[in-house]
Amino acid sequence: MDRNDGRTKYILRGEGAGSVFVIDEKTGNIHVTKPLDREEKDEYRLIATATDRQTERPLEPSSQFIIRVQDINDNPPVFDEGPYSATVPEMANIGTSIIQVTATDADDPTYGNSAKLVYTLVQGQQYFSVDPQTGILRTAVPDMDRETQDQFLVVLQAKDMGGHLGGLSGTTTVTVKLTDVNDNPPRFTQSE
Repeated sequence: MDRNDGRTKYILRGEGAGSVFVIDEKTGNIHVTKPLDREEKDEYRLIATATDRQTERPLEPSSQFIIRVQDINDNPPVFDEGPYSATVPEMANIGTSIIQVTATDADDPTYGNSAKLVYTLVQGQQYFSVDPQTGILRTAVPDMDRETQDQFLVVLQAKDMGGHLGGLSGTTTVTVKLTDVNDNPPRFTQSE
């Protein structure tokens, strides 16, 4: 309760008081001193007290409050386990599951789409497809022949913001090796 006579002094205590947050001891206005990062600390608990400048006694009960740091999309998706390697039999049916890739995003999944990931193929679309929600890589053609080409390099991307414009992305590779199946009958050479 400030009487505008200069006798009131505001004091701030709690998490980050004096370093992250400062209080104007004359007005009681609280200011942040540096950028906040929700991934480092998502909330601060502070206590502000109006005191008599001469006696240091509180003029009223202290106010306790929580400052919650709102997230922004400042972290790209990361594939923790890549690069990947997988095998699939040659001549496998369309839609055969090969491997599931997983990316993580440090942004807050409960706020907006900052951590909503969508998977897409950057390289390998002519032979493979990926489920945009699960990251499962599948065959897209039925006639991949190991005797013609025995391995493929697939590049996958995870994009946050639900894949929309402005989203951040990360990529990984999957080396897909075709395993042999018995698809070539024996041939006899003619002897003379």
